Amino acid sequence: MTVKVSSIGLKGLEGYRVQVEVRISPGTESMTIVGLPDASVKESRERVVAALSHFGADVTDQKVVVNLSPSEQKKNGPLFDLAIGIAALKELGMIESDVPRDTAFIGALSLDGTVEKAEGMLPALVSARELGLKQVYFPYDPFIPIHMLEGLDCVVVNHIEEVVNHLEGQSSLSFFPTPEQLEPTLSKIEPYSKDFLHVIGHEYPKRALEIAAAGEHNVLMTGPPGCGKSLLAETFPSILPSLTSKGQLEVMSLYQLAGEKRGVHHQVPFRHPHHSASSVAIIGGGSSPRPGEISLAHRGVLFLDEMAEFTKKTLERTWGRFSCPFW
Repeated sequence: MTVKVSSIGLKGLEGYRVQVEVRISPGTESMTIVGLPDASVKESRERVVAALSHFGADVTDQKVVVNLSPSEQKKNGPLFDLAIGIAALKELGMIESDVPRDTAFIGALSLDGTVEKAEGMLPALVSARELGLKQVYFPYDPFIPIHMLEGLDCVVVNHIEEVVNHLEGQSSLSFFPTPEQLEPTLSKIEPYSKDFLHVIGHEYPKRALEIAAAGEHNVLMTGPPGCGKSLLAETFPSILPSLTSKGQLEVMSLYQLAGEKRGVHHQVPFRHPHHSASSVAIIGGGSSPRPGEISLAHRGVLFLDEMAEFTKKTLERTWGRFSCPFW
């Protein structure tokens, strides 16, 4: 018999549904993960086996095969740990209830069975909602705005045993954290440190920036040093429309993938990279692909000060890839 449970894989910012299939049969003791897993996914073997021992599950003299479908998509990260563990427990008979098909499991496992947060959880949750899943089990993360994920039952867990008990109907879990835990993720309206309203004079460039804000145009400003170009650029975000809930989720997802912290607020992002930054830092990519400055300025402003100092390669790749104003 083969057990199937759902999880979410990421391809950049876009998520897709992953069917985690587990089959356990008598044979030489081993655990094999197939479906184009990278090294971080293959390491799930040790974490899952250690977590299973918490339930007294013995896989000695058992051959465990884990298939991550669709097999043509590369899998990375420890997000599948919890799903693999639940599927293995179901296959071993430790879970008698059926696992709903519209339920997904996201999170990394520690050796004692604790469910821990992993990189990319927010974009995975947003994708789960878009894919039509109704319920997701995942660990608590103070930087995930659960209150903004409408239409998705978010079940926050601390240990894999809590997941098992909840699936069996032996315990109830709150779909939302306590108000004290939720407070860091509540949307806040914060004033801009530099407001367009406070710029005195410069009527012509201010009029040009207002037109650029209305039409999402790119702007090139020239002039002698000290005439106010940088000040105008730094105050420009204050006249852009505030981020909607969807926009906030998109921007926060990009920042999480880049390993940067960003609170939940309505201010548009403002990025100001130095001209010595590499093309990879600005455009994104690398051996371990991460969003660059262009992506981190999504729905906001990318300010290229002293633009002539940037390399030709960087400017050519940047041009046409950014939909909002930059200098």
